[in-house]
Amino acid sequence: MKIKVDTERTIGDLIDLKKVNMLQVDHEYQRGLRWTVLQKCMFVDSILRGYSVPAFYFHQKKTTAAGETNTFFYVVDGQQRIDAIHSYSENAYPLLDFSENSSFRFPNFLENSNCPWGGKRFSELDEELQNRLKGQPVVIYQITTDNENEIRDLFIRLQGGTPLTPQDKRDSWPGNFTEFVLRAGGKSGVDRWFGLPLFKEVAKVSNESRRRQLVAQIFMLFWTVNKEKRFCDIKSRNLDEFYHSQVGFDESSNDAGKFERICAKLYDELSGKPKVVGHHLIHLFLLVDALMDQYVPTSWSSHLVGSLHEFAKRCKEAASASKNDESTEYGKYHDRYGRWTHTQSDNASTIQRRHAFFSEEMLKLISPIKRDPKRSFTELERETVFFRDMELCQHCRMNGKEHKTRWDECELHHIVPHSEGGETAIDNAALVHRDCHPKAQSDVAQFREWWSSRNKPMDDF
Repeated sequence: MKIKVDTERTIGDLIDLKKVNMLQVDHEYQRGLRWTVLQKCMFVDSILRGYSVPAFYFHQKKTTAAGETNTFFYVVDGQQRIDAIHSYSENAYPLLDFSENSSFRFPNFLENSNCPWGGKRFSELDEELQNRLKGQPVVIYQITTDNENEIRDLFIRLQGGTPLTPQDKRDSWPGNFTEFVLRAGGKSGVDRWFGLPLFKEVAKVSNESRRRQLVAQIFMLFWTVNKEKRFCDIKSRNLDEFYHSQVGFDESSNDAGKFERICAKLYDELSGKPKVVGHHLIHLFLLVDALMDQYVPTSWSSHLVGSLHEFAKRCKEAASASKNDESTEYGKYHDRYGRWTHTQSDNASTIQRRHAFFSEEMLKLISPIKRDPKRSFTELERETVFFRDMELCQHCRMNGKEHKTRWDECELHHIVPHSEGGETAIDNAALVHRDCHPKAQSDVAQFREWWSSRNKPMDDF
């Protein structure tokens, strides 16, 4: 890697290079535009006051096509500053107004200083001020290398003042899963990373990076629950490991296709409605994954949004009652769901606990019709009870033991027998190992009595 220090350039040169597209952003690792108009105004104001401008880092590339060679400069560091000065030169915004009516308060020592550019767009500045801005000298570190990894490494090292988020770093990693998340979550400035509307329009997130992180977390849970019948931690380091394990991810696979179909279905139902917070979207996605396979579509799709709204309303009422030490019929919505969105919320056990309650309550609210109406439980009901009962055999628990069951070795026991009118429903089901499944009438009666005498829900066990 060769670096040349160029001290002959000015702000005006950067504006000119940007206008003719010779100065570009490499979207493969840059994060997209982040500065607010206020930040842009403050930067331009600093230039006009004669403050020195931090150095820029550009990667010089030569491109040959049809016998013609062009030189381009790709921004490694300084994207936000370049956008600020270029957009100001295009009259995109006026500078801050120092008048008494201004809502922005400058430091006292600046309030009475001469500021002829206050409140003006670039074209409204007199010629002397325009020249002062464009004539400000800059320092450019001009880098030449064919090794893109050197540029990426330099970019990461330069972010000490404004550190990259873990997701920003993942966005620059190689691999097909990186591309899949970028395409689903979206990234401004890159057409092929358009973003699925579920995440761009429905998900209630604070920024693009958080939106892509949510995509990765949902897919990781979706993949793990379907493949391994378990929940997983969705912390930063776990996402890193998943990205590495999915370098060869197939974007045309059944998993990818089903993920996008669920996204489309959820968007159809949630479009035009209030935005959905991340933890609700996570659990709703996993619920719809099961509903699409196991229940008649017309029996649940039209009730989905209303049921989610009711679930969220009960959570808020329960949270308010808990805060004020009041009682409410929906207290369990705080005890078994709400408080777990704030405590270790990205732990596998916490997500499992929340999802079991979410699925159980949403099934009650929606009352979907099973595709197969026979007496057996659906896969969703089996999963809900499996996770609700913390994977513990309840017959063993009745006998004072703690034995975890494997998914392929467990069964659901009808607490009130089907022959006595007991429903094939989650409220009437308990997780048992197949070898412990009560069969004799006396064993069934004993288990039923023990189950009725329990003093606390399973996820508090």
